[in-house]
Amino acid sequence: MTRGTVEIVRRDYAAWTDLGPGGLPANVGGWLIASALRPLSRRDRTTVRGAGRHGLGWNLEQRPGPRPEIAPHPIPHRQLNGRGPSSLIDRMVAVVEAKASTDGLFHLSRSRFERRGDALYVSDTADAAPWISRTKGEVLHVHETEGSLHAVMEPNDAQTVISAGWGELHPLAGRPFLGLPETYVFLYAPRDSDDAERIELIIERALSTATT
Repeated sequence: MTRGTVEIVRRDYAAWTDLGPGGLPANVGGWLIASALRPLSRRDRTTVRGAGRHGLGWNLEQRPGPRPEIAPHPIPHRQLNGRGPSSLIDRMVAVVEAKASTDGLFHLSRSRFERRGDALYVSDTADAAPWISRTKGEVLHVHETEGSLHAVMEPNDAQTVISAGWGELHPLAGRPFLGLPETYVFLYAPRDSDDAERIELIIERALSTATT
């Protein structure tokens, strides 16, 4: 291995660790797995298979400005810019925690996908919509390092969110052997309170369709 190759590898590993924890061990072994998955992550992240081009029956305001830059590593799936202040991260966490309803419809538990931190689950998977049944009840979780979220959505709703610029598919979405459903959507971190309000509407929509 040449000195130049060693430096490229060193920088890539440093960039990966800078993304923070999520889904894989935070060590060389985790980086090797993430690197091996990169060739499998080259999919169209703006088109949901089986959905209408712009979704159906839901009018969602267009997100202003360009989409954020996304890290090249599929796990953890994170953005590199366009993040808001820590107060907005706290707001997203609080919104999700508040959805763990007293009537027991949803509850918080360790995320199956992130493998650290809490996710919001449908409590009775017998009542879960098909796209939620495939995740064993997990609906969404917040990435507390930046305020972005992953949400599993109804196919047309997922396309609506993506077409309006509020998110994109996980690069490994729809890979059955990984257990990621086609509608595993990355919601960009809020940059300001207006963004946060729109993301809260998207969260409400995801929860309203999570059960039958």
